[in-house]
Amino acid sequence: MTILAGTAAWVIALAVVLLVVRPADPRPAWVCVAGIGLGLFGILYVRRRDSRS
Repeated sequence: MTILAGTAAWVIALAVVLLVVRPADPRPAWVCVAGIGLGLFGILYVRRRDSRS
């Protein structure tokens, strides 16, 4: 549940960065994308780990 909440927070942060802040430098958007990717990896990892038990 914590990983899901964190991933959702990164999605919201990406929306804020793209829609509100509109940075000239694309790094903040890529940081959000990396956070989303790591969150999705974490969700898959935990589900796979729990299914083995």
